[in-house]
This record gives sequence, C-alpha cells and structure tokens, in this order.
Amino acid sequence: MPTVLRLNGFRVVIFLPPREHAPPHVHVQHATGEAVIMLATTGRKQSLTSVTGLRDADVARAFWIVESHSEYLLERWTEFHG
Repeated sequence: MPTVLRLNGFRVVIFLPPREHAPPHVHVQHATGEAVIMLATTGRKQSLTSVTGLRDADVARAFWIVESHSEYLLERWTEFHG
C-alpha cells in the first residue's frame, strides 16, 4: 500500500491489486482513523465512501486534501491499477 501523499498529519494511500478494485479511490489515514474517498472521474463527482474514527473536521480536511490533489491522485491510481 504505497503512500502517495502526506499533508498536515494525513497520509493518502492506494492499496494495490489484487486487494483493491475499481472505481478509483484512496484511503486517507490520520492518527484517529481513516476515510475512503472515491476520486472524481468523468461523469462522477468525488464522494465519501466510509469513515472510521475521524472527527467531522478531519473528514472535511481529508476531503479537501483529495479534492486539492485530485489529478495527481487519479494519475497515481491509474498507474497502479491500469
């Protein structure tokens, strides 16, 4: 599970096949928990899939981090998953 981005105490990871699957998404980890966020692609907006242990403010920060780096994260996801 490569870490593809670290920012403000958050770690964005992409799990590798065969464990992971489409659609494109990332796991945003923080000291207290994790959020799984689907990446924006043609015809689909970025969306929150699941949250474990994060406060609302940390979920908002995680969402912002993914949104702010969406192009880079989608490129990395595609690099790993084809």
